[in-house]
Amino acid sequence: MNVAVVGAGSIGSRHQRILERLGHKVSVVSANSPDAEFRSLAEALDKKSFDYVVIASQTSRHFDDFKTLIKNRFEGRVLIEKPLFATHHPLTSNNFQFSAVGYNLRFHPAVAWLKNNLPQLGAISSATFYVGKYLPTWRPNIDYKKSSSATDAIGAGVLRDLSHELDLAQNLFGDWQQLTALGGKFSDLEISTSDTFSILMQTASCPVLSIQMNYLDRIDQRFVTVNGNNGTIKIDFVANIAQLNEDEFKFDVDADQTYIAQHQAIISSDSNDICSLTEALKVVTTIDAIEKSARQQQWVRL
Repeated sequence: MNVAVVGAGSIGSRHQRILERLGHKVSVVSANSPDAEFRSLAEALDKKSFDYVVIASQTSRHFDDFKTLIKNRFEGRVLIEKPLFATHHPLTSNNFQFSAVGYNLRFHPAVAWLKNNLPQLGAISSATFYVGKYLPTWRPNIDYKKSSSATDAIGAGVLRDLSHELDLAQNLFGDWQQLTALGGKFSDLEISTSDTFSILMQTASCPVLSIQMNYLDRIDQRFVTVNGNNGTIKIDFVANIAQLNEDEFKFDVDADQTYIAQHQAIISSDSNDICSLTEALKVVTTIDAIEKSARQQQWVRL
């Protein structure tokens, strides 16, 4: 396939490397990279035909790039990196052959295992999601103060950077009914974005669901714990270990595996595990509600 990767930052470069590894011809689109073939998506679409476009630009640019695809009547496959948009925008009808948003954590084999084993827990009483990354060391060879995470103007902040947990909670337990949150910038990191959020919500299938995320954890941690009438499941995404009560299961997962699986699903039009544009827009709505709750210090209800 001819693929355009829009954005030459850490995630754009990763998509470029993986797609080339899969045997596709990749053109990089970036106004900032000297190695880019095109300076803008509009220029790329005007000068070359593409089968697949990956939007990995700054989050604040996602909506404009999305509109550019629609304006140019693009009919191929599209992946938009998470989150879908920086803030809520209504989806416009499109001619895309297939589309998805980059919540690749759905493709972790432990998530498939979790979905298969959740019924064993019976009625769910609670679920806890935790993700902590230390921003200064998260992306090697990148000054965190100049990274995409550091500035509100480009649609960053811990809620958007680490929104995999919001998508996964929604995917596993359905839409939230009410939520409340505390969050903001509480550290001495040299950034203008939020670095910590704690969210409490209720969904139709989970009466107590909590999500903790931060840029401050110097012990890299990402896990999910679910309690039900018949037991407990815990997934450790760093150690790649799952537990169902006293039983433990190990998964062999490398750093690129979930990205590869996501691209392969999009290319083969397999919608089983992908995050659709509609589902991803719900995550954007959730982020807006979380920020409103923290700002107003009150519960938000649908």
